[in-house]
Amino acid sequence: MDSPNLLRKFTKHLNVAITSSGDNALMEALRVVKKLSQKRVILIPDQGGSVTYKEFPALAGFDVVELKTDRGVVNVDILKGRISNAAALILPSFAGYYAEQNLKEIGKICRANACVLIEDASGSIGDGLLCNGAISDIIIAGFEQWKIVNYGKYGFISSNYNLNIKSVDYEPGLDEYIANAPYRLTNLVRKAESVKRDLDGVEVFHIGKRGINVIAEYANSVIEYCESKGYEYVICPKYNKVNEKAVSIELKRLE
Repeated sequence: MDSPNLLRKFTKHLNVAITSSGDNALMEALRVVKKLSQKRVILIPDQGGSVTYKEFPALAGFDVVELKTDRGVVNVDILKGRISNAAALILPSFAGYYAEQNLKEIGKICRANACVLIEDASGSIGDGLLCNGAISDIIIAGFEQWKIVNYGKYGFISSNYNLNIKSVDYEPGLDEYIANAPYRLTNLVRKAESVKRDLDGVEVFHIGKRGINVIAEYANSVIEYCESKGYEYVICPKYNKVNEKAVSIELKRLE
């Protein structure tokens, strides 16, 4: 099965296009939103998302409003209070790649308020619950280094809306990487659960939520653990992780 058809199967969306990058997919999504809505506010999380969530809507002529979150995870009550004038909400499936969003409830709220839900599924392609066109109006992802589809380039956009975009010419090797996405995702989620069990005695953020990274409180023992296991890590605060001092264990960088 070729890449667009694989992605139709995963996303349950009718319309799919392979893009030159994940960034290009986001810009295409914003172009679609601009045609669909007269509203000019784009909601984004205050942490746990890509920095392009801040930059690209502004370039497309939207006003960007950050939602206060629980370490990247959307609080549905806060969302309900901010969504009435929003054209779209841009959200990663996993906040900071480490904590699953309540997309089912978020999708209901968005539909009730004529707000387009753009799900960034760079970390969740092939999942049974996330990357789900029955919930998200538009799904985007990048296939660059350290994504679930770890090809090194390209991305995609899918929707039941008319995208009016053709797939770029892509290398045939991409098909195999997309087909492998569910297995890579499952293995990384299992690895994250194993790492959480290892980190006894320190605070692991959103320990009960699925993810493909793990974020824990900043502690020498966490850094020593990462170094002993050969896991790459990032010291926070960082917008694309969490806005406080912490250690993000970058399991998604594993092959």
